[in-house]
Amino acid sequence: MADISDTKPITASQVRSIHVALSRAGIDDDTYRDLLHDGYGVASCKDLSRRQASELLRHLGAPLRNPPGTRPKAPRQPKTKLPPGVTRLPSAAQRQLISDLVSEIAWRQEGGYHAWLKANQGIKRVATAQQAMRVIEGLKGLKGLKRR
Repeated sequence: MADISDTKPITASQVRSIHVALSRAGIDDDTYRDLLHDGYGVASCKDLSRRQASELLRHLGAPLRNPPGTRPKAPRQPKTKLPPGVTRLPSAAQRQLISDLVSEIAWRQEGGYHAWLKANQGIKRVATAQQAMRVIEGLKGLKGLKRR
């Protein structure tokens, strides 16, 4: 029985990844087209299945996930005006980024993050998206990362 990824069409993300990998590897269009034709019997990467696209990305040496030490950019929340008295909760990406930054910092004492949070941010825990943005910027400053 065939795996479902054998029949599902390539994703837009895989198409972009293939073209980025080709650029990084310095592969010209003729060589790329020959690779597609000889290896998969297609003229365009858009004709590949998801599994074939993954194989091609591995062959091109492209990482299928973010390389170690890098993070994907957190998706921006929509710039919609909220009614008075309503706040946004921190997104999953914000919470994950805070967790990652906290684990990368060498705190001088046990519970250093919570002490820093209370002393520098004036809060016990991150409850809103706005607080999360301030905490992320503060943690990046502690870590010495460049602010955007």
